[in-house]
Amino acid sequence: MDSRGRMTVDVRDSLNYGTIAMRDFSNGFMYESNQVLNNDVNSNSMAFLGVKVVDVRIKRIELPSEVSEAIYQRMRAERESVARRHRSQGKEEALKIRAVSDKSVAEILASAEYSSLKIRGEGDAIATRLYSQAFNKDPEFYSFFRSLKAYEKSFIQRQQKNLLVFGMNSNFFRYMRSSNVVKN
Repeated sequence: MDSRGRMTVDVRDSLNYGTIAMRDFSNGFMYESNQVLNNDVNSNSMAFLGVKVVDVRIKRIELPSEVSEAIYQRMRAERESVARRHRSQGKEEALKIRAVSDKSVAEILASAEYSSLKIRGEGDAIATRLYSQAFNKDPEFYSFFRSLKAYEKSFIQRQQKNLLVFGMNSNFFRYMRSSNVVKN
């Protein structure tokens, strides 16, 4: 065995003098282990190799496989818990955003409907006023005009296979019977 291998074995043997809980692993342990090294390793290394060990650093701690698995399981469970919490918070935030947007949509649609009905009502009022003025100027022409509109609607419905039954002497056809009905 070469000098490096012998020193490695001495250090490892000195550090493996027992087990220690992770919660107890602190600077106190490092101080204690350095004392052990000074006593054990340095006496061997000085006697055989002529080297003094000043400091030793721990690069890796290997845990038994069942302990490692338990630690990994706990870490996995903690990460899954955090992920569930984030997903839950995301869903809650999405619901809040949807509720606000649904409320905004409802308000905008209600406002648009209100404006539409108001404008339609104003238009109907203007049309009614114009019809009234026309009716007052020439009631016979207004009656003729309204009859033409009724004919138009009736004939359109007739094309949709609806059946109308009127006698020719009916008041509905009074403007179709004679051209002399409208007076100048």
